Amino acid sequence: MKEEKKEKRFISLLSDTTFKHFFKIEDYKEFFNTIIKPIINMDIKDFELYDAELNSGNEKRDYRLDILLVSNLVDIVISIEMNQFPSEETKYKDRLYIYSLLAKSLNSGEDIKKKKVIQINFNKEKHPYVSKGSFYLMDKVTNREIKDFEIYEVYLENYKGIRYNGDNKEEAYLSLFTATSYEELREIAGDDKEALKIVDELERLGIDDKFGVVYDNEMMQKKMINTARNWGYDDGKEAGKAEGLEEGAKAKEIEIAKNLLNMGISKENIIKATNLSEEEINNLLKELNS
Repeated sequence: MKEEKKEKRFISLLSDTTFKHFFKIEDYKEFFNTIIKPIINMDIKDFELYDAELNSGNEKRDYRLDILLVSNLVDIVISIEMNQFPSEETKYKDRLYIYSLLAKSLNSGEDIKKKKVIQINFNKEKHPYVSKGSFYLMDKVTNREIKDFEIYEVYLENYKGIRYNGDNKEEAYLSLFTATSYEELREIAGDDKEALKIVDELERLGIDDKFGVVYDNEMMQKKMINTARNWGYDDGKEAGKAEGLEEGAKAKEIEIAKNLLNMGISKENIIKATNLSEEEINNLLKELNS
């Protein structure tokens, strides 16, 4: 009997789950160092992925960033966010998380030692003027730069269409993040060995059921949050008042949560996929059961 061929899902590089998988494997460090080193002017080969997930302490909204890099050699924390659905809300969330990281980076001991925080945002959007941007805060009184943290923005869609030509590794690697098929990934990679290793592993992950569950869960959460945000924005515009945005988003989150409950999605995952509290999810469960 002929064995049925397993269907292969497309695995994008623009995913926290994918990035974490690759960064844990030493063989792929060179690839990520190629795209990150030019951004922050620092080699990241000595940085490791920090798995403990920090959050703001707010039970209803999760502000953690899943990709956190630390090193025993320097007092620096690198935070990376993969923004598949960039918005003003995600920018505010990113800034808030920086302050949280800065507060949590103080080391206890005889002398209090503060770590510098570097945040890199990979945004799935196009910028009309620049492909990369950097930001800092300035003290309003002294007009001096606050050097406790740095923020870098990378606009990935600006690299769409770039193919490896033997002399543009960084740009071609960033172009890989914009691909939507394995065929496109291979076209971008050309004959670059590091890029092809990434593509081979992505294809392998595409038929890995265990990885697929985690990856699909992340994609579902991001799409649901983005859908609720957009629907709330539309309702707010129609209402012609600011509170319409929040009310509209809330109503859609409840609608999404009900659908997910009916699909048998766990309560924990629904809380992550929406901004609803555990108490609100429990009330919806009671409503559905009755």
